[in-house]
Amino acid sequence: MTYDAIVVGAGPAGSTAARLLAREGASVLLLDRARFPRDKPCGGGVTLRAAAVQDLDLSPVVERTVYGARFSLRLGPSFDRRFREPLTYMTQRCRLDAYLAQAAAEAGADFHDGEPVRGVEAPRNGGSGPGALVPLVTVRTAAGSYTGRLVIGADGANGVVGRAAGIDALFEEALALEGNVPYPSDDPDGWQELVALDLGGLAGGYGWVFPKGDHLNVGVGAWKYAAFTLRPKLLQLCRRYGFDPEEMTGLRGHHLLVRVPGSPIARGPVALVGDAAGLLDPLAGEGIHMAFASARLAARAALRYLAGEDADLSAYQRAVDRRLQPELTVSRKLQELFQFAPPPYVALIRRSDLLWRFFCHLIRGDMTYLDFVRIIGPLRPAVDLLAGWAQRRRLAKVAALAPALARWERLDGHRRP
Repeated sequence: MTYDAIVVGAGPAGSTAARLLAREGASVLLLDRARFPRDKPCGGGVTLRAAAVQDLDLSPVVERTVYGARFSLRLGPSFDRRFREPLTYMTQRCRLDAYLAQAAAEAGADFHDGEPVRGVEAPRNGGSGPGALVPLVTVRTAAGSYTGRLVIGADGANGVVGRAAGIDALFEEALALEGNVPYPSDDPDGWQELVALDLGGLAGGYGWVFPKGDHLNVGVGAWKYAAFTLRPKLLQLCRRYGFDPEEMTGLRGHHLLVRVPGSPIARGPVALVGDAAGLLDPLAGEGIHMAFASARLAARAALRYLAGEDADLSAYQRAVDRRLQPELTVSRKLQELFQFAPPPYVALIRRSDLLWRFFCHLIRGDMTYLDFVRIIGPLRPAVDLLAGWAQRRRLAKVAALAPALARWERLDGHRRP
């Protein structure tokens, strides 16, 4: 059978794109290498901003609703800040992904789980205009081969679709390491409605504690060059909050990609969405919002392509560059500024109600990073200048550390935490 669309990867981006296409009458094959339900490394936070992008009710898979955050600086004393309205929802990817894949199947997509993709053979371009003969894409899996008029790669940071289709995307790389610990007896610290964020102690990232239905997810993330710090930092984070590292289960590491602005994420009849496209919020380290948003843009472009209105899926990349990338670029600049000197920002979060409200409205989606740029108005050139300077300083430090990091990687024997 030849499908209109083959979607590789049934995470938040892939299942959303498959559902939207199937709902409009396209024949869709949704593939995932794992057997569902399956767990996946992820903090599992769905911000209100992310939930607002979906046209599905996510409440069946929400385990906790978060109203505040417990902040600390480099594992020092902590302080709590709360908001009157919900800030984010907590779920587990095993539940969220299964729910979204089921919704795609109910919309008409053929869902094949437990079927890893081995290769993709795609033409460089799609059709040449209305009525043109559209070349087909071949997707080879462990079970056989399928053909489709287009392919959407939603197979994550380690996906095969982008490489196989010749999409030479450019990314900055980060890594995360996480595990799960039981709730403390009687939960004396009130974790059920709070997340913990330890700031300033990891290069380009932070440590976290996220509440789930029956456990706490504890993790750390940093730029790839600081991968060797993740394991000791995770153990320190556990001890800081009174968790026994020996009780931690499900310890795992995973790659995080941050797209370089302008980097290709579509070629001919193939497009990358979500984590596969590196559409991650650099400051927050959160990817579900962009997974949902990019899936919607990809589905819209795919429908135009299937209708013969576009010659390829390049309209998707243009839409990402116009509607999503500006937000991510501002986030990246704010990340550089924060990482250069965390203490004053943490102090401001503690003492400034205005900054705390801005932080809350940003998470909720009441405000965007671009709104922040508009608010600061004439200060924007200063932000751009300082962020650029901080980035150059960081890159110089990375270059100086490169020989030592290479030796560490050879001694360690692998590149993953």
